[in-house]
Amino acid sequence: MIRPSLLAIALAAVPLAGAASSESAAPVGGAEPTLSAKTLDGGTFSPAGLAGKVVVLNFWATWCPPCRAETPDLVAAYKKLHAPDVAFLGVDTTETAPAVKTFISAKGVPYQTVLAGADAYNRFGISYIPTTIVIDEKGIVRARWIGGVTPDQLAQYVASARAGKDADYLTDGQKHIDAMLQPAQFDFSGDAATVGPAIAAAQKRIADVDAYAATLSSGNGAGYDDERTMREQGVLLEQAAKAARRIATTPADQAKADMMLATAYGDQNRFADAVDAYKSALALAPGNPDLTFALSRAYYRLHDYDQMAATARDYIRMKPQDPSGYDELGLAFQRSRRFSDAVQPYETAVSLMIEQAHQQPEAQRGDAYGAIADESLDLGNVYVALGDRAGAQRAFGNAVHYAKLIPQSSAYAELRTLAPERAAEGMAAVALVHGGGAALSLAHWTGPDLPGSVASTYKYRLIVVAPPSKSVTLTATGLGPGWIASFCADRLCSPRTVTFVQPVSGVKTYEFQLVPPKDGAKPGKVGVSGAGASATIP
Repeated sequence: MIRPSLLAIALAAVPLAGAASSESAAPVGGAEPTLSAKTLDGGTFSPAGLAGKVVVLNFWATWCPPCRAETPDLVAAYKKLHAPDVAFLGVDTTETAPAVKTFISAKGVPYQTVLAGADAYNRFGISYIPTTIVIDEKGIVRARWIGGVTPDQLAQYVASARAGKDADYLTDGQKHIDAMLQPAQFDFSGDAATVGPAIAAAQKRIADVDAYAATLSSGNGAGYDDERTMREQGVLLEQAAKAARRIATTPADQAKADMMLATAYGDQNRFADAVDAYKSALALAPGNPDLTFALSRAYYRLHDYDQMAATARDYIRMKPQDPSGYDELGLAFQRSRRFSDAVQPYETAVSLMIEQAHQQPEAQRGDAYGAIADESLDLGNVYVALGDRAGAQRAFGNAVHYAKLIPQSSAYAELRTLAPERAAEGMAAVALVHGGGAALSLAHWTGPDLPGSVASTYKYRLIVVAPPSKSVTLTATGLGPGWIASFCADRLCSPRTVTFVQPVSGVKTYEFQLVPPKDGAKPGKVGVSGAGASATIP
């Protein structure tokens, strides 16, 4: 679930469990860590095929909105940059193979993706996704980037790696941020009379940097280095927090200083230290629900899911009507792959959200509807992992229903498009879990069109699940007079019907197009049938 407090960062990257110390986890100029992973067919991934090549590693997930937004740029970059000496590799650390296979087919991702565990982002210091790391032919990390990476930016990284040089992407905006966060500008020595104002000035400067950085963000544009900026903020805040701890005279002041220190450690990707700081604050302010929730978050970032679950339960006991606690518990179980245990907390969270949303005035429910849709997508993903078709259909249906109610002005507005798209992918993925059968899913087309598409054409993403190597024939149904339907993939379109051999992945995606007889005509209940399955356009 993306809570409102995380929406700003979610536009660029989504928090993930991270390493205890960013300094020791694949820094630029350091040696590439070992990647242990599985292929999408369940085999063991061998990095030997990447030896002697420049490697573009992209850490991502299908549930991550900025990862999805970044995908077309990565595909475009791959088409321009991949070569005998340049390879791309996607790494998903949180999901099962069916969900990943479906997304790869739906988005036309041409390079290999592997599945790894929490140790992968621990070794590589992955704190947020998407994160892209570029490694040279000798196994030295030459570039790191949090958030959407542009094709031009990635081309610079690959060129630097080919030359065996580190690549710091220093924009004018980043240089200004660096100057703003220089710790030498703040004097934290002396007594409370002088240190207090310095601490306040440092906190204001960090807030000013956040505001300035927001002006530099434009879609997936690389206006500044998010990871570098967070680390610099953390270094400055750590000095301020330690000064605050030194001058604190009451337990309440000491607890505030510890909370500040925990935030500083988090910014530096030092979550083991952050856990200790939150525990210290809780010892001074026992039973504080905000501190308890923050501690649970820190355990998540350490991928200590047992402690995360235990702390989430503590929070639930303190605030049994707050859906965030149940979301946190469900997430702990989901990440530890205890999918059956994750169902009830997520179901409870969704129920509480719906109940509380309906208690608000109608005009104020926009963000609440967004939170319900987002949480329902998480629940749907759990049902996909369990292979529970009925549960997945109900959860995804709930997500689509509430996504339609989100106003365009809401911070969750992008779910109006993402929820139906993810629902279609999810239902295809749950069919893959079962295997042996066939399923068709249709959603409105998003992303780049095939060459030759025109604005008046209705376009849908058709995901076909069927046994590998099976011959499949699809036919458009319900066409009105003068309508033309076509199935387009691999730069070819087939009118009204298409026959193909299902790929070994078990999933194939078409752009299903409906050309109206005249502008403004509505298609009605057009559908697609084949292989014993059917679907109707949304």
